[in-house]
Amino acid sequence: MIRVGIAGADTAMAGELIRVLINHPDVELASAFAPGKVGRKVASVHHGLAGECSLEFSPDINPAKLDVIFIDAHSDVADRFRMNTDRWPELRIIDMSHCPSLDFEALDMAYGLPEINRKELVRGCRRAVVPRSVAAASIIGLYPLARHLLLKGDVTVEYACPADIDTEEKADMARLEIAHVLHKTQNSFQGDIHLRHLDEEVSDRGLKVTVDLPCTLDINEVFRIFNDCYDDHNFTFMVSGSMPGYEVEGTQKTLVTLQKTSPDRLNVSVVADCRMRGGAGDAVHIMNLLFGLHERTGLYLKAHKF
Repeated sequence: MIRVGIAGADTAMAGELIRVLINHPDVELASAFAPGKVGRKVASVHHGLAGECSLEFSPDINPAKLDVIFIDAHSDVADRFRMNTDRWPELRIIDMSHCPSLDFEALDMAYGLPEINRKELVRGCRRAVVPRSVAAASIIGLYPLARHLLLKGDVTVEYACPADIDTEEKADMARLEIAHVLHKTQNSFQGDIHLRHLDEEVSDRGLKVTVDLPCTLDINEVFRIFNDCYDDHNFTFMVSGSMPGYEVEGTQKTLVTLQKTSPDRLNVSVVADCRMRGGAGDAVHIMNLLFGLHERTGLYLKAHKF
């Protein structure tokens, strides 16, 4: 069994993570740390876990007794694991805090979007960061084009998501994250990434991203490019016609729709669950890869809604 600890276990995203992990067949949830909550039942903070999780919040986390630590906090305890990774060379660390000052490459942490970085995650990786929700969906919609050197000029990404994900700081960090990955994938791409909020209502789990960009390729060729990129992945699927958000809510699935709006314009639409993508689902997906498990282990069923 994989012994798991969580630093920052009182956050809403940590609660979603716990709801996934208690149904994971290869996980033992051993430690949950949250400042000020020592001794309280985890289920008293994360509702719906009564009768499912008897764990109490611990006063600290002992990495010597764990195989992996999920970080979703900016506390002294969490920073101890971020900055002193050499002390526990066998410990896997998955950072899902989206810390704006975290330079994950300087800390030798892999970018944890399996659709573009699965090989690095399965080849001895010990530390990874979970991407931001808007960045993850946007990159999934643009990465196949960047791989084929098809991005030209500036790219405008329109998105709709819940208000807690759509702060100015989070949107700016997501923009930088998207730009970093695309420029690294297509060196010839020198354009800027512009994020624009869609005036569209979504649920508290909803995430929708649309991109309209120049592309003269036939739609069948574009489909081939996307299918070649994602056909061996377990959570990203190409669909015909726009899909409502409830098709993915509570799951790790990401659905991508392609449409030619004119002979020289392409529209890419992506829908996902923002509490799973860029959150608990990606964190567990990364853990599965780090430990050599099948990607879908523990992620077959819908997570409980919070």
